[in-house]
Amino acid sequence: MVKQYIPIGIIIMLIIALGFTSTAAFAYWQDVSSIGNVVIRFEGEDANLIIEETSDSFTGMLVPEGRVYFEGEVDQVTFTYDVSIDKTLVQSMNLLVEAIDVKIGDSTTYAHLVDIQIATGGDSFEYELFNSTVTVQLVVRLIEPIDPNEAAERGLGLEMVNVGDGEAAFNSIKGATISFVVSFKVVPRDLN
Repeated sequence: MVKQYIPIGIIIMLIIALGFTSTAAFAYWQDVSSIGNVVIRFEGEDANLIIEETSDSFTGMLVPEGRVYFEGEVDQVTFTYDVSIDKTLVQSMNLLVEAIDVKIGDSTTYAHLVDIQIATGGDSFEYELFNSTVTVQLVVRLIEPIDPNEAAERGLGLEMVNVGDGEAAFNSIKGATISFVVSFKVVPRDLN
């Protein structure tokens, strides 16, 4: 009688372990952001570039598109900032916004798997700034690591391959925090 319960107990433990592994496999990839106001200099005059994050704070897990399986997971995160200058401008300027220093954990090895779109301009975008508030929107997504073998198995083209070893990439970035710096620069507008 005891011998019959042992295999059933082992099967139940394996199912629980598999459930935990599946949860851990996809419930990862967090995102963090920080911002600050900066002082800019215009030919001897100081002005403050006011940057205010207006989006709700993000507390979930960022996963690749199509991999949202559990509550709290999302396949994209949107950050919104209102940017203005505290002095009156007499000519319009350009506000250059860039996403730089992208890291997963403390490494840039797989940073190319983090897709940051600023407006419609990829990881950088230029806005006209002239005595009004500019709303800047960033959308952050995570690209699924795909190696040549997985692409072949799934019938995907070679253009979908983004890592040499998908399993190693997955194990390296799972549970790691995604970080990046949003750079705001004001530059003179090219009037040509």
